[in-house]
Parts: sequence; structure tokens; C-alpha cells
Amino acid sequence: MKKLYYSIREICELLNEEQHTLRYWEKEFEELKPKKNRGGNRIYSSKDLIIIKLIKKLLREEKLSLKGAKEQISRILHSNDEKSLLAKFDNNLSKNEEKKETGINSNQKISIDELQEIKELLKNILQYLKKN
Repeated sequence: MKKLYYSIREICELLNEEQHTLRYWEKEFEELKPKKNRGGNRIYSSKDLIIIKLIKKLLREEKLSLKGAKEQISRILHSNDEKSLLAKFDNNLSKNEEKKETGINSNQKISIDELQEIKELLKNILQYLKKN
């Protein structure tokens, strides 16, 4: 089941990142602005999670510089096609959550299916960027 909001701990577990990294990305990427609950704790929406996943892919897998990743994020999120790109990321997120609910540990290696989904998603993003 998809949640409305995630804590910073949940995001870190899902993506295998440290909390200080997420806080740093919040400072660097203006598109990433989680809300805060009454206690002042960060609460991330599904869209925030998708943006974080995209940031991670651009920085860690694509090996883009911080500046390059910022430019790509800005182009993607401020384009007319933002909804379809975010929907594709959201679809991948839902599949990951289903696996987690069935007992697969988030620290385990990424499955071949997940890698193929990521590859397909990156191809779609690349095609979109080549058009612009």
C-alpha cells in the first residue's frame, strides 16, 4: 500500500542513503521541499520520494555533477511532460513497496527486474532530454 507521507528514516531505508545526505540534497535542490509535521520532523510526500530517487540516479548512477543534476531535475520537473515522467517513477516506487511488504529486506541487492525498470526509465528520460 502506498503511503501519503514518509519519515526521513523510511526514505533512508528505502533508498539506502544517510539522513545527512537527504538534508544536504534538500539544501541543494530547490524542487525538494518536504513539509514538517507538528513536531518539526520532515515528512516526505510520494512526489518528494520520486524526486529523491531521481536525484540519486543522476548523482550516483549517471555520475553527474551537482550542477548537472540540478539542471536535469529542473528541466524534467519544469517540462510539460512532468506528470508522465513522475508517473513512471511512481510506478517503480509502488513495485518496490510491494516487495518490501512481502518481506524483502530493503538492504538486499537490487533484482534484475528492478534494474531493467530503471534502465527503461533512464532511456525514456534520455529520449526526452534529446528532444529538448
